[in-house]
Amino acid sequence: MSIHASDYGKVVANSERAAWRLNDVFPTDVSLDFSKPFMPTAMFDASKLEFLSDGERLKLNQVFGNSYRYLFYFVEAYIVDMAMRHAQAELYGNDDNLRAMLRFADEEVKHQQMFQRFGEMFDRGFGSKCDVVENPQAVAQFILSKSPMAVALVTLHLEIITQTHYVDAMRDRAELEPLFKSLFKHHWIEEAQHAKLDALEVVKMRKAASPELVQQCIDDYFGIAGAFAELLAGQGKLDVGSLERATGKQYTEEQRTAIEAAQRKSYHRAFLGSGVTNATFLAFLGEHFPNALPGAAKAAEAFA
Repeated sequence: MSIHASDYGKVVANSERAAWRLNDVFPTDVSLDFSKPFMPTAMFDASKLEFLSDGERLKLNQVFGNSYRYLFYFVEAYIVDMAMRHAQAELYGNDDNLRAMLRFADEEVKHQQMFQRFGEMFDRGFGSKCDVVENPQAVAQFILSKSPMAVALVTLHLEIITQTHYVDAMRDRAELEPLFKSLFKHHWIEEAQHAKLDALEVVKMRKAASPELVQQCIDDYFGIAGAFAELLAGQGKLDVGSLERATGKQYTEEQRTAIEAAQRKSYHRAFLGSGVTNATFLAFLGEHFPNALPGAAKAAEAFA
């Protein structure tokens, strides 16, 4: 992948054509349909748990959907910071680059607002409290403490998976809750442009990097992925308690372990496995970070 002076301007133009407003996607006077699942079966491993009733599976699916949108809100805390740092670097440089990065940051803040609005609707209608992992600021600080090239590479990974999830698993599923599906449709529309920007930023940094910095990027990328895996496992454990509150039922230790394992696998595959198995992302690694491919293969096996 090569960089051309017009690339950032093309992304801005595409982003402007595809722009949407928050109130058009999530009007303030709408509500969620809790008779429908939020997450597609292909992404929801607990659908295979035979000891859960249909109603319990539906509740857990909705818990999963709420946590899934929150985790995107959670990671966008660092993405906004990263985009603003890239914009600062362009302040006295190319105007198209500056506009692209400022628009990137603005759209990520809009996504956070959209995810927050969904969370408020969910809390009003679900009927019980759902626990989510805490302190996105601390996670943002950890990620941003790593090499800038690795931070951008992780962001590219996350933006590519939003496209994979919506296009491959959500778009054609008529049974899904319509507002939830709309949320991730509009998220995908803008993240498709953000992925292009991240690829451009990574390539720009890669061209100027020493072999040592390239290896540091690879090491940091997998270090961030490992830390994120632990956070996702923590969310899987929290979902068990959220389900028990929602159903008013106390599960046995064996059942709790099975629910937690299914949720952990769903989160790991969604946020990690679907990135390191994505053909576009692997092709990008192969072109620019070939030494990362063995680690990606190992991660794909771990998070399948």
